[in-house]
Amino acid sequence: MTEQALIVAAHGSHRNADSAIPTLDHADAIRERGCFDQVRTAFWKEAPSFRSVVRTVDAERAYVVPLFVSEGYFVDQVLPREFGLGVADVTGEPTEPELIYTDPVGTHPEMTDVIAARARRRLDDVPESDAALAVVGHGTERNPNSAEAVYDHVDALEARTDFAEVGALFMDESPYVSAVLDRFAADDVAVVPLFVADGFHTRDEIPELLGIADDPRSGYPVPGERDGRRIWYASAVGTDSLVPEVILERAAEAGADLDRDAGETAVRPDAAEAFRSWIDRSLAEGDTRGQEWGDLLVTGDGDTYELRHRADRDADRGALTERDPDTFGRFVRSDDDGRFRPFGGERSLPTGWVLPDLGPENLLAAIAAVYPGAIETWADDPDPVPFREVAARQTGIYAGVSDLSDGALDDLTTAVCGNCARRRKWTENGDPDSVADRGVDESPASDGTEPPCREPCSFLIAAAREILETDHAGEQRSDHPDADVPPGDLTDPDNRYRVRYRRARGTESTRH
Repeated sequence: MTEQALIVAAHGSHRNADSAIPTLDHADAIRERGCFDQVRTAFWKEAPSFRSVVRTVDAERAYVVPLFVSEGYFVDQVLPREFGLGVADVTGEPTEPELIYTDPVGTHPEMTDVIAARARRRLDDVPESDAALAVVGHGTERNPNSAEAVYDHVDALEARTDFAEVGALFMDESPYVSAVLDRFAADDVAVVPLFVADGFHTRDEIPELLGIADDPRSGYPVPGERDGRRIWYASAVGTDSLVPEVILERAAEAGADLDRDAGETAVRPDAAEAFRSWIDRSLAEGDTRGQEWGDLLVTGDGDTYELRHRADRDADRGALTERDPDTFGRFVRSDDDGRFRPFGGERSLPTGWVLPDLGPENLLAAIAAVYPGAIETWADDPDPVPFREVAARQTGIYAGVSDLSDGALDDLTTAVCGNCARRRKWTENGDPDSVADRGVDESPASDGTEPPCREPCSFLIAAAREILETDHAGEQRSDHPDADVPPGDLTDPDNRYRVRYRRARGTESTRH
């Protein structure tokens, strides 16, 4: 077992490809520092999950740094619950880590300096003393901590900078973003959103509320003009290149040693050794054309390997685009049409690429980028977690998922799991004879060529919530093409999984 690991915990998204990018980028920057034996990312809405990432760690201590703006629902409730389940999964095993939680990144005092630096960069040649600075938060009456974090930074900015004015604006509480000109007197206003990543709020809603974008989809000018005054709008503060240092500061405050040298591994070492041995044995004993795993195809001689999509098995290497292993994880987030893939197992992995001449570590890192946490789950073969158990622990907007009927769950697994390259090991309630358990593969993990799925993924839970909130029985698909609908947008009747669900249920219209 190694000494220390870092887990950067963030929200992620099924709809927005950019939601996780700052987290992934910051983790890469921290890996270059070389002070942790493993640097992992984990997400609420993407893979690996908070629970499953614990299994990928082989360290005495793992520092969990929440990449969230403030204390609140996720930091106070979701993370401790899900990470606690992950620790319980590996309790007593040789790889069991001690999890050490830190405060969220967004409340760190150094984030004040990041906000100020971002505003100064955006203001170009406008003197700081001539400009106002607005810090924008989401705000919500359900969580006062959301606004408190913004006001703390505003107070610090007033004390530590020379901006003519500093104030807070919010999307869902007063003072509202739309009142920016009433809130400040300066002719130049720098606006910095206190968000972790850029998405619908920062790219569409806030520019429109500021009055600098009539059609957010066409972008916005910087500076934007409104009533003869200039608004210098910046992107989300969490995307700033200074954030990795704040993450490291949070870990150091909790006891992490930032001065040591470590060799980071993408896959837990014992699981990596077992998986590589299985691959080598399969290549030596089986089809010389390669070993499939999910939608991937591995070929090699035990020293060097090649990875490609299994659909490209017979393609000449020269006909495929050689991809950089360092950026491969970003590449596989989108399908052949450039649309964000809402879950890692979706059978939409892009084709036409090849990763040649890989060493064992790079091979495993590439596989883990496509199916995060799957190699460790394959190696450990833990007991599956039934749907009803996962549904029962949901809170917040997902609290009602337990109300999904057996029949609806059966149709949902047909719609979602039927388009997944991972092998479903979980059942409805642990009873293999229950209605929603058809097609469950109960073979030992080592016998399959599909990455195992131990428990319902966050996308399936989100789809279950949407089913409960929508009257699908009377829903008709519109005439615009499915290609226009993001696969992760479960609110649109033309979403591919809404269509697949209606077909499984027998209510899909034949009019397309």
